[in-house]
Amino acid sequence: MMNITAVQRLFPGNFNFFRVTPEDLELAIPDSEAVLPQPQRIFLESEEATPLLGFPVLINETSTALRDSLEGYLDAEAGRQVAAARREPADIKSYEAAWQQYKNLLEPCTENAVRSSFGRRLPSIFWLYHSIAVSRLFKEMPQRIRRLDLSVGRELGDPIRFKVYDRFLDRVLSLTYDVVHRVAEEAEEKEQDLFPALLARMRDNVLILTEDHVSLDLSELDGYFRGNLQMDGRVLRTRLKRLREWLDEQLQKDAQLRGTTRHLLNCSGELSASDLLTRPGYLPMLAERRQYDRRDLLDDEQIKTWENLLVKLKEFEVLLSLRRLVLPIRDRMGSLICQAPLVRGKSTATRTVALSSSTRPMDFITTWVIDPLVRRCGLIYDITDFSAIVSYLGRSGSEDQDSSYRSIFRFQRWVNQNAGSHRLQLEKYLGDGALYSGRHPSRLLNLGIELQRYYERALAEGFPFDRGMRIALNYGEYRLLPIEEGGSGTARRYEFFGHGIVELSRLVTGKTMREIDEIKNLLIGLGYSPVEVEGFFAPAMRQNVDLVDKEEETRSFYCYINRNGSLVNEGIVATHQFLSQLDREGAVTKVSAGRDGQRKYLVLSLGESTSQFLVGIRKLGLASLKGLERVPIYEVVDGELWRDQSLPTVEPERLLVTLDRDFAAAQETSTSSN
Repeated sequence: MMNITAVQRLFPGNFNFFRVTPEDLELAIPDSEAVLPQPQRIFLESEEATPLLGFPVLINETSTALRDSLEGYLDAEAGRQVAAARREPADIKSYEAAWQQYKNLLEPCTENAVRSSFGRRLPSIFWLYHSIAVSRLFKEMPQRIRRLDLSVGRELGDPIRFKVYDRFLDRVLSLTYDVVHRVAEEAEEKEQDLFPALLARMRDNVLILTEDHVSLDLSELDGYFRGNLQMDGRVLRTRLKRLREWLDEQLQKDAQLRGTTRHLLNCSGELSASDLLTRPGYLPMLAERRQYDRRDLLDDEQIKTWENLLVKLKEFEVLLSLRRLVLPIRDRMGSLICQAPLVRGKSTATRTVALSSSTRPMDFITTWVIDPLVRRCGLIYDITDFSAIVSYLGRSGSEDQDSSYRSIFRFQRWVNQNAGSHRLQLEKYLGDGALYSGRHPSRLLNLGIELQRYYERALAEGFPFDRGMRIALNYGEYRLLPIEEGGSGTARRYEFFGHGIVELSRLVTGKTMREIDEIKNLLIGLGYSPVEVEGFFAPAMRQNVDLVDKEEETRSFYCYINRNGSLVNEGIVATHQFLSQLDREGAVTKVSAGRDGQRKYLVLSLGESTSQFLVGIRKLGLASLKGLERVPIYEVVDGELWRDQSLPTVEPERLLVTLDRDFAAAQETSTSSN
């Protein structure tokens, strides 16, 4: 059961029948946490303001066509019922064409939602959205019937409305069951796990798909009483009004009733009839009092009707509140806008707001519904020879191994806290490293430099994983895989997969010889003689010894591309796309030229003048990465080397153009010297 804070956050505002408590929510929807979809945070364009909470749904030509085809089908169904009332033949051909047009859009929307849900309850969200149009059209149905035939509408408008509703629901449920059965067979899942849970609730509560508001006096439900319950709702409403007046009077003058009520219902504060009568079971208890007059107030049959209706009204208001969280999103020339609720006192208006470009609205006519493709800057770090060091420490004794695990725990904890301070998202831990993402490349660049500095401090303090650390930065395409649905008060969990992950992992794989080193360590760990293992791999090691750049490897952190075109990364490398995004971000305030030995770097100043950090960047060339095309790679180094130096300023132009020009000049110099 949700706690009171979660319920109040999910259902803000005033209600006529639903009391915003966990107990009332449990009464209205017993399995609410398993059934109700959780609204998501929707950030505004600035991403600094308080985010909206809701279900973003893209409004386009197809969604408009779905609504229009629904209206056409319901009009055709109403016309068929009116023709039957007049004992005239209906236009079956037009009627079936109207249904087919609606079905051709409803079926793919349903199938896409079911197939793409992955625990996110997309089918239920679809019906939250679609029920807005359904309830509006059914509420207007009596007027539509009167326009078709005034006399039939006056006499049979409400009964025909609910006949149309029954026919509509029967066809929609049949279509949904067919889709769910087909998908369940293909995915080898249980049908009950795929069926839209909210559609099942709507099936059992007529009010949800036929009304969009119910007042405390039930004035909107006269048609429901006549057409669905076959009773005169005006009598019930009149007696219910007298009951409220009588109960308020009794509460004022009867201390025993007040005390009993407070004790049984655990009430505090002022007692009111409107509130007490929304508590199931209170009216039957009240009716047993000697002062209660069944001839003037509700009789036994009407009490039973009210108690049954009360639960439906609570459920109706719960789902209506969620339905109001559906935010129609429109794409205007590449910008996403929506009409967001604006609360002023007790009234609610709307305002037009622009949303963050990271918003991924639901489009039910598309295969994925929520586009899983995102473009992000990514940072991945990997500690060199982590497994080999752990194996070695394990042979040294359990105490050394425990100490090493505590040290890596502290290391990763610091990294995660620092990443959080830069507002970066942890996507996954990778054993000895982690993947972080963000939309601002300067923040990941800053984290990479700070991580390198922290690693050096950790080594000075005895960090056992002392063979190096590799960091890679990129900007690329990732796909979001929903792993699990967030429960009450928790966020949904997603995992990254796709090309962006593959590229980053290739950038931190290290030397080509590393695979041989890992095999050697494995064989030695299995008990083979180190001398025999070294002798077996000696020819391969001699063949590749000339690929090592000994000058580069004299540095604490280094990166280069060897003669085979393989990347050797024991520092920080970045891709062309990452630097392109950095250039677009506009975070670089100054570009200078710096040198470290024979290596020439562009020294970038980033951030405000009071808190600038410096990084050096140079192009390494084209690297051959396993399974990928050759890609341009750039080395990133800590710019503190040049902090106190007076460096010549480079004329402002495109960052990548300058880096490519310097690389070409260095290649020409190297060629001429050879």
